[in-house]
Amino acid sequence: MNWLHYLLEANLYLCIFYAVYCLFLNRETHYTLNRVYLLLSCIISFVLPVVQIGWLKALESPTTTFIIPSNGKQAIDHKLAAQPASSLQELLLYAYILGAIVLTTVLLVRLYQLAKLTKATKTLVHDKYKLISIEGSNTAFSFFNYLFIGTKTQANNIIIRHELVHIRQKHSADIVFLELIKILNWFNPLIYLLQISLKTIHEYIADEQTAAQESDALSYSSFLVNNAYGLNGSSLAHSFFNYNLLKKRIIMLNQKRSGKLARLKYLVAVPISAGLLCASTLVFSKSYGFIDLMPKQQIVTPSANAQTSSADTIKADPIRIKKEDRTSKGYQYEETGYLVNNKTDYRVIITEKNGEQKEYFKSKSTPEELATLKSKYGYTFPKMMIYPKLPPPPPAPPAPGKKTKGIDAKVPPPPPPPNPEKVKKAPKVVKVQEAIPVGEPIAPAHPSASAKLPPPPPPADPMDPLYKYIAKHVRYPAAARNNRITGQVTVGFKLSNGKINGVKVLKSADPQIDKEVARVVSDFDGKLASLNQGDYTVTVALELATSNDKFISNNIDKEKSQVVVVGYVD
Repeated sequence: MNWLHYLLEANLYLCIFYAVYCLFLNRETHYTLNRVYLLLSCIISFVLPVVQIGWLKALESPTTTFIIPSNGKQAIDHKLAAQPASSLQELLLYAYILGAIVLTTVLLVRLYQLAKLTKATKTLVHDKYKLISIEGSNTAFSFFNYLFIGTKTQANNIIIRHELVHIRQKHSADIVFLELIKILNWFNPLIYLLQISLKTIHEYIADEQTAAQESDALSYSSFLVNNAYGLNGSSLAHSFFNYNLLKKRIIMLNQKRSGKLARLKYLVAVPISAGLLCASTLVFSKSYGFIDLMPKQQIVTPSANAQTSSADTIKADPIRIKKEDRTSKGYQYEETGYLVNNKTDYRVIITEKNGEQKEYFKSKSTPEELATLKSKYGYTFPKMMIYPKLPPPPPAPPAPGKKTKGIDAKVPPPPPPPNPEKVKKAPKVVKVQEAIPVGEPIAPAHPSASAKLPPPPPPADPMDPLYKYIAKHVRYPAAARNNRITGQVTVGFKLSNGKINGVKVLKSADPQIDKEVARVVSDFDGKLASLNQGDYTVTVALELATSNDKFISNNIDKEKSQVVVVGYVD
């Protein structure tokens, strides 16, 4: 239910930002800053959940012990336990989609109604804005570059100046943006209050600039009171006649202007954003934190083999880990092999399209479950492998003085040392090897003896210093590791006087992985003196292992002439 967790977290942050606005900024007359604050709070609230600070996360040491009940039955039937959660998740998803569809339909209907009004006779105002007269009506409102005004309205010039402020300030774009946010968060009641607050700020801005062109604010306030009973326009438009906001507009119009120091209040958004970012990293356990601002390299150390304290459990050692892949029908899965009672067993975790995970064991799956895995998910367990039993160790010798089967099993005394006078010393033999020209065979000294020299050691790989440097310094990118991205990166470079330059990616696996490998190869400051000048390539393979794996470090696969970098996932 990652989508639900993301929405709830984003709406929680949105509520916090709006609460700060109501407590500290609502009464300030810096209307433009209030407008910017409300719009940015909507954007930041949806960005913060996908951002995290990896440096704040505590390091975790993985263990290699996996507990399986010895009676052959699982403690919880995962399939039956997942059904209620799956039904609830589907119900919430359908309810959310239904509400979003309803609000989307309402928005499209209102846009269609405004589009019909724009087909009436238009008059250009200032050669840019379109004035549309509505016959027999006393309404006045604006939407983007269209200004709608009824023929029965009075003092049209003041009303037109007021509505032109909305048009020049692009207030209609704010309203449409809030409508889209409302569709995504229709279940949050505060989003409707936030939309009302933004419309109120728009009216404050238009009133302030319109009153500046009049003789004084009092006369404009009187005009608002005398013209407060006109018809409202569309909810997407800015209507001049808004009786509900009349009192607030008059109060704020005659209120003392806020000083410059009051602008410092808006800096409260900075520590609030930082605090929410830390909370997003530490409090919420999630898989949608795609952006890591300050990743911290995790140091993994092999843990000792743990012993189970219960007689009903046994220890299962991982024998084979298959990296996460997709089945033939597009389902993501993770397959793990275990050694249990000298026999292997396989576990697979299937990820549904909605993010739900289901777990199956080969030894415990029924024929119906195996058929479901094959038909629905396109997955089949691999063949079972049995490891051969090792021969038992030789019995230990009996302890001195211990009786075995009625016989005193004393250790016999060691044989007496030989008499040095009766032992003849063998003559000392000195082998002389003559120098043999290069290319001539070596003749044996005796027909029964072979005088072949041992073969020379294989030459060292001239790229070995670079391989070791890459294996030591390449770090698996956190985002790629969390998203289960693996692959091979081939990097090409030019070699001049033993130095590497002109590094470029020839075969890509992932932008972040490519960047990390290219960085390490470029940083190599050693010399490859035994290689000639020219173009060369190096391949780096990145693989994943789960936290239940035994410790695996970066290594060099000399058979494939590549460096293997291992990343760990939960």
